[in-house]
Amino acid sequence: MSTADTAPKKLTNTRYKETRLEHNGTQEWNTWTDNIFQAGWTHKCPTYINRTPPCQGSCPAGEDIRGWLDIIRGMEKPTHEGMTKEEYAFQRSTDANPFPSVMGRVCPAPCEDGCNRNELDDNVGINSVEQYIGDSARAAGYKFKVAEQESGKKVAIIGGGPAGLAAAYQLRRIGHACTVFDDHAELGGMMMYGIPGYRVPRDMLAHEMNRIVEMGVEVKLNTRVGTDVKVEDLEKDYDAILWAIGCKEGRGLPIEGFDEAPNCISGVAFLEAFNDGRLKVSSEKVVCIGGGDTSIDVASVARRLGNITNTAEKDFAENVVLGHTAHDVADSAKKEGAEVTLLSR
Repeated sequence: MSTADTAPKKLTNTRYKETRLEHNGTQEWNTWTDNIFQAGWTHKCPTYINRTPPCQGSCPAGEDIRGWLDIIRGMEKPTHEGMTKEEYAFQRSTDANPFPSVMGRVCPAPCEDGCNRNELDDNVGINSVEQYIGDSARAAGYKFKVAEQESGKKVAIIGGGPAGLAAAYQLRRIGHACTVFDDHAELGGMMMYGIPGYRVPRDMLAHEMNRIVEMGVEVKLNTRVGTDVKVEDLEKDYDAILWAIGCKEGRGLPIEGFDEAPNCISGVAFLEAFNDGRLKVSSEKVVCIGGGDTSIDVASVARRLGNITNTAEKDFAENVVLGHTAHDVADSAKKEGAEVTLLSR
């Protein structure tokens, strides 16, 4: 009599049932590619097994990418009469991420690198579709729904960046009251003070943040926890505290004496000074070392201020930024007028 578990397993967007194989008396984990997708590629019709799609398996945010792509294509119809496919796709996409317009513009798109159409011709333009969903939602004035009943619980969120605001969004959906504390004059974190405005239009960013605040989120700006507000007081007044302070410190060069070198700063500090209106550049030329999205933002900002040479580590896409995306951002910098070198070391 078989005792195998034949009950159907509910798959999430990014997680898979843990499976191991017996090999020479030892247990070995399956490869991640086996866990993501299996198919029979023969002259016969392919046999598909219900697995998490590779695009979703590559998405750190756990978005239902295949779901809202099918909706936009018209393959899956809205659940309510009179609902447009854009509204339905907005509801599905924001189940995991409340910033579709922002992410559609700035996400490095690991989903596109994981897309299995790369083996055939080119990846699906997932970023572009997500941006379309977000921009359509803004034009139509779609709002987020809150829980019908309040839970009576209160949560203090330290940090008003994407993580803190996304947490506030999810908490309000299940009826928890929340207060966001941030030491800046505006919400947004790295979306506001790290990414230049020409990549994330400030009116669009403000709209997506306000849509979360309108759910009933209390906001306290220019408030530094530990100085203006004591942690002990928060522990008394709130049922839980979430620290979402982000990674605001840039990574310096692994070279002795970098910290003491004049006119040598991290890309994060450069962009924050630019977005905060404090940046003063006296040099005629700027050298940017690195090949990630941050360095491309630095190169583009510097190009608006003068001349720029961008040096990256290697010419292998997988060693620069998430595969194919590296050359996409490099091309973007070239269009800005920057001189980009992907061979320097």
